[in-house]
Amino acid sequence: MGTAASPALALTGIVKQYPGVRALDGVDLTVWPGRVHAVLGENGAGKSTLVGVAAGSVTPDEGRITILGRDYPAMTPAVAREHGLALVYQTPALARSLTVAESMLVLLPEQVRPKVGAAAAWTGAHLRGLGLDIDPGLPVGELTGREAHLVEIAAALATDPKVLVLDEPTEALGPDETAWLFERIRELVERGTAVVYITHRIPEIREIAQTMTVMRDGRVVGGGAVGDHTDEQIVEMIVGRSLDTTFPGKPDLSAAPVVLAVEALSGTGFHDVGVRVSAGEIVGFAGVEGNGQRQALRALAGLVRSHGRVTLAGRAVSLSGPAAAARHGIAFLSGERLREAVFGDLSVRENVAALSLSRVSLLRTLLLAGKERALVSSAVGGLRVKAASLETPVGTLSGGNQQKVLLARASLGHPTVLLVEDPTQGVDAGARLEIYRVLRDLAGHGTAVIVLSTDAVELEGLCDRVLVFSRGRIQAELAAATLSERDITGAAVLATERTVAAPAASVHRARRRRPLGGETNAVLMLALTVLVGGVTAGNSPAFLGALNVGQLLLATASLAMVSLGQLLVVMTGGIDLSVGSVVALSVVTASFFGGGPPALFAVGVLAAAAAGALVGLVNGVLVTRVGLPAVVATLITSIGVLGVAQLLRPLPGGQAGDTLLAALGTTVGGVPVVFAVVVLVGVGGHVLVRRARAGRALRATGSDPVSAARMGVATVPARLLSYLVAGALAAGGGVALYAQTGVGDASVGQALTLASVTVVVLGGASIFGGSGSALATLVTALFLQTITSSLSFLSVSLAWQYWIQGVLVVAAAGIPLLRRRRAVVALTAA
Repeated sequence: MGTAASPALALTGIVKQYPGVRALDGVDLTVWPGRVHAVLGENGAGKSTLVGVAAGSVTPDEGRITILGRDYPAMTPAVAREHGLALVYQTPALARSLTVAESMLVLLPEQVRPKVGAAAAWTGAHLRGLGLDIDPGLPVGELTGREAHLVEIAAALATDPKVLVLDEPTEALGPDETAWLFERIRELVERGTAVVYITHRIPEIREIAQTMTVMRDGRVVGGGAVGDHTDEQIVEMIVGRSLDTTFPGKPDLSAAPVVLAVEALSGTGFHDVGVRVSAGEIVGFAGVEGNGQRQALRALAGLVRSHGRVTLAGRAVSLSGPAAAARHGIAFLSGERLREAVFGDLSVRENVAALSLSRVSLLRTLLLAGKERALVSSAVGGLRVKAASLETPVGTLSGGNQQKVLLARASLGHPTVLLVEDPTQGVDAGARLEIYRVLRDLAGHGTAVIVLSTDAVELEGLCDRVLVFSRGRIQAELAAATLSERDITGAAVLATERTVAAPAASVHRARRRRPLGGETNAVLMLALTVLVGGVTAGNSPAFLGALNVGQLLLATASLAMVSLGQLLVVMTGGIDLSVGSVVALSVVTASFFGGGPPALFAVGVLAAAAAGALVGLVNGVLVTRVGLPAVVATLITSIGVLGVAQLLRPLPGGQAGDTLLAALGTTVGGVPVVFAVVVLVGVGGHVLVRRARAGRALRATGSDPVSAARMGVATVPARLLSYLVAGALAAGGGVALYAQTGVGDASVGQALTLASVTVVVLGGASIFGGSGSALATLVTALFLQTITSSLSFLSVSLAWQYWIQGVLVVAAAGIPLLRRRRAVVALTAA
């Protein structure tokens, strides 16, 4: 173990190479117990990659990691946490589909992890102890950006870490939360914790850090005691050159015409807002966070519902939505870059050209690649975007470079009004200069610019005027004569001194209780099943006859088993098109053991399950190791497995013996034993998904595999497990089908592929991955089989049965999309 005489964390000779980029080149970093060590550098300098190496989310090509005196050639997030290192990422590493309490269960090392049943109460008490009023039962996807950061910080603090790494921790926090965080850091330092603090804010390192390391282009270029360097020296080390000035000059706008005029604009969180912005003018929105300035800015972008009068160049316009605002020439750059602004999987070229395709296409149809590349190159050239090429996915760039890409996109659009939210959040000192210059250049071409920022120094240097918000209204307007950091801060504080408002960290949100334990879909499907069954029985009493009920439940058993397997795969963000073929193979395999005693058939069941699991394993390897899309991989295996089944049984055969048929048809109270077994499997699946660590891993992987990996989830094994179990369960479905038919037939089972997807979607599982319910899947399988049986009793044609099933699938797929859209709108307005 480390002592005060040895470093708590030492990274030695770390090298990390990406295609076209050497992110880290022989980097050394030493951090001592009881001290805060700052790591500084431009965006793309390698800071986040370096701490990712320490935390195990990035595997180095060369080098050594030493934590508390123990050497590691490489690290994983789970091992790092178990050995005392906690990391808070710049973008919270939280899976959207997990609740806050479930996230704690994943993030915390075993020695401090609460029991599953006590997780919600423990998490609530821990958050309250830190002064945070966040509902532990709330899904992470419904948290604001601030709340998500605070949850991850709270999880890190709960581990009582020996080494705490904070990557740009204050970028999403307001002043009150920043002060709260610094107090927690000081408490940890007093207990001997080593803290690595990554930031672009030099005043913060003055306040909190004792030593520092400066990186540039993947190498260490300086460092030492913070107090031994002036701000100018630190900035010069960061950017590699002297910065004579920070902000561009401000022009004379006395004769400039008014471009944007807003009168009595009101909406949720703001009211009676009046703004006038001239051509070439940059106006700042300021105020203590939560006083309406953010909502007002988003209302001008059409993202928040509002009413009032808005005119552009003297013409009244309606801001009914973001598309309407864009048509009128209003461009909006969101501070939530990854969630609302960039297309992470698309390239730099595609992101920059996204709003200018008409300029680089022939007849608005055929994209002219050369013209597009030239246009994009000219736009990004002056912004020094650090990327291997224009084809580099934007999601792999640093936050500052993503912001530059967005500014390049905006500059190509020649907007009449540009709304910018937190323009330099997560951006280094050198890149800030470029952003300020671009904003002033855009204004110089006649664009009216509004900038929302929590940085008073930035507002002072960049803006021609600043409007200070309080309690949803503009309380002060600061013109050039009174535009200073002191005046901006003073106006904000004085304007809100009578406001009884909690900091954003502790804003109260009513506790939400999930109705019916979160199983509303299961209850709804059960109610619909009873309704359909009741209506059918009213028209044809034979529907509830013992024979029909038994056949219905046996048919449900096979569909439910296959659907439970499909659910696991869909929860990880995939799909399995081979389940129908696995059912056929299972039926055929079981048929070779069906003529003997039940004991021999049990061997056949095991053989079928093993074959199904093997197919699932092949699927998992093709998806996770080979990298084939799930649709392609499982379609390939589906064809191959079906071919094997047909080779084994070219014609139907393998009739089950009378003794076996009697055993398989055993009922208890009119319920087939086979169906009862499937119900037990479904209940076990519910426990797995909701309460087991493996279930949380599956949901986290499907929700966001990158964040899940950073949380310590072994995402590749989780996906492999889902396909393997899906294959075994599909084989179980085949055994249940054999119990119903009593004959081996390679042509059966194919319809179960589409039916299983239908059941999973109707049961409420997200088609994007990350969520789902085994109980809802079980009940939905019963519902679909009830409909199929009912339609036959009601003499409805087979064609109509398919139509009804299709309508149900479309409805089930559409409802989650609408819910997701509403959630995004709610978060946008928050």
